[in-house]
Amino acid sequence: MQSFLSYVVTEALAGRTDEIRAKTIAMDVYGYDADDLSRREGVVRVDAGRVRRKLKAYYAGEGSSDPVVISLPVGSYAPEFLTGANGGRRGVPSLYLVGAVLGAVALGGGLYFATTSNGPAPHLGDQSTIYDVSPTRVEAMNLCNAGRDLIFPVVDLSRLRPALLVFETAKQRDPLYFCGYAGAAQVETMLAILQFWDSGAEELLGAADDNSAHALELAPDAPWALSARAWSEFAAGHFDKATDLTRRATDTAPNDPHIAEFDALISLYTLNFDRVLSNAGRYQKMAEQGGGSVAGNALGAAQFHTGDYAGSIRVFEDTIARGGPFGPISTAYLMAAHWNNGDQAEARRLADIYAKTWPNFPLVALKRRVFADSAPVQELTSAMRAAGWVKAEPTTTE
Repeated sequence: MQSFLSYVVTEALAGRTDEIRAKTIAMDVYGYDADDLSRREGVVRVDAGRVRRKLKAYYAGEGSSDPVVISLPVGSYAPEFLTGANGGRRGVPSLYLVGAVLGAVALGGGLYFATTSNGPAPHLGDQSTIYDVSPTRVEAMNLCNAGRDLIFPVVDLSRLRPALLVFETAKQRDPLYFCGYAGAAQVETMLAILQFWDSGAEELLGAADDNSAHALELAPDAPWALSARAWSEFAAGHFDKATDLTRRATDTAPNDPHIAEFDALISLYTLNFDRVLSNAGRYQKMAEQGGGSVAGNALGAAQFHTGDYAGSIRVFEDTIARGGPFGPISTAYLMAAHWNNGDQAEARRLADIYAKTWPNFPLVALKRRVFADSAPVQELTSAMRAAGWVKAEPTTTE
């Protein structure tokens, strides 16, 4: 967006206002060639709307006392310059003055751009956002928000398959928006992990790789795109890349429960238990606001693997009480934690529930698939066996 703003202001100062069009911006700012223009002009339109919103926010805040206001009127890519105490419209000021203003926006407002752009889809109640976004973009945003709500609990294939359909539909509605690709990549990765023995798992991982790469191409700094790529890299066994990407995602969007959940899972399965534990306060805050239940379960698992069995029990029970998933994985950890904490009767009760409810769930194989090292799996299953759990030999997670 800084490059976008710099380009249109420079062109206006050079007297080429009439030449500032979507096609020239696409070629000069984005580097697209003639073959890309028909597919890529939508990117220019959307980014122009984003620049308008960021300028508005900048001048409403730290830029409120600036002597010149840069305006990008709706329906135009050519900037206008407003000066005077009442914001009256004047002619283009001197090159020095506009250069100073542009520098202020690039340096002061640039921080705002960097920390707020490409976040989660805007709420539809934000009218200034809606007016700058095409109807197909709004539809894609709505679909993606709905799809996010379907992803967890992760082991429920009956939710994951409809979620994938929702994200694929979002891609069709707006092929230039990243969220459909990011969401599809996350779901495809999960489906591949849950069905790792199936011949179609590699195809799903390949599709996730393509979708996550395209999401980053469309929105290189979007937390959701970074998180989706991290999850795809994790499933491919590229743990260092996954860790770097998920940290970038959480640093950009520290309060997004969806980003936090995937970060917690990647941290847990790469044995970075300290990172999960260090975020306990953040997970608790998300839980109080009605989100981040999977992160809560990851915290309980990290506590189990670091020997805090009472803490693990408390976190799992609190998460379940708040509406979090009560499934085979959370039950397995509760069973093992109660056993190691000396609550044999409760551990045996949970073992009986597990055997009756999820007799064919491939817990051992699945945990070995996701953990970077087998030691935590052995630790978990040893306590479960002591509590009376008997390993099944399933062929499917359904």
